[in-house]
Amino acid sequence: MEKLEKPNAMNPEDLPDYIQPFIYLFNKKFEKLLEQREWNYKINLTEEIPRELNTKAYVMTLKEKETLN
Repeated sequence: MEKLEKPNAMNPEDLPDYIQPFIYLFNKKFEKLLEQREWNYKINLTEEIPRELNTKAYVMTLKEKETLN
């Protein structure tokens, strides 16, 4: 049985077709990080905010709901 080689992410020809148009973005040479800076915004929290939200973070399908019950 022949062992299949894993695709080489560094070889553009081994990348998926949907990534091919963006190869140029990854060919840029890294030179330096941006300078660190203070953020210029502030989030002001108030006491009037609700402690809980009566909402679901994820809407389950009927099959998922049945599985839980």
